[in-house]
Amino acid sequence: MTEREYENAAKTLLDRIYEDVEVQWYPFRGQGRQIYAPVVDIAVGPFAIEGRYGPRYTELLEETREFIEMLIERHNRNVEDAEDRTSLDRIMYFNENARCLLCIEVEDSGSKKHCLGDLVNASALGRIGVLVARSEKAFNAFLRQRVYLRYLAGVGKNTFRTDNALVLTAEQFDECLASIQPL
Repeated sequence: MTEREYENAAKTLLDRIYEDVEVQWYPFRGQGRQIYAPVVDIAVGPFAIEGRYGPRYTELLEETREFIEMLIERHNRNVEDAEDRTSLDRIMYFNENARCLLCIEVEDSGSKKHCLGDLVNASALGRIGVLVARSEKAFNAFLRQRVYLRYLAGVGKNTFRTDNALVLTAEQFDECLASIQPL
């Protein structure tokens, strides 16, 4: 299955519990050519282009708690260090000024630069970022990059916090999607 086919299949399942799901979403459309403009593989709204949806995002996370906690549980299986483990309570309000509820990046290549861009975009744009690794190389890159950014913070260097970014294999993400029951 191609990456685009995978994204569309995931969207179909996410549509069962979320009203606004887009594939290949442009979070900065209309901002002009002067700004870097990432394209999000899969985004779950509502989409905060003109305002903020902090309280609505919190409601949606509560309404879909079972699904979100399943994602978190899979992520926690993947991280070695207890400091990288998380909970919904810990990240519920992490990114109050998110552009979307879930920012899901699907990565096949494992290119360190692509993975780092996906990690930063998922964390910055989503209340919760989900990094779906479709290769072992991408999976390992995501995990190492999260550890590296936390290390930089620990030694007082400039860094970017990615506490809300969950790393899952495609198989784990598929398990979570398969468990979705319509609301």
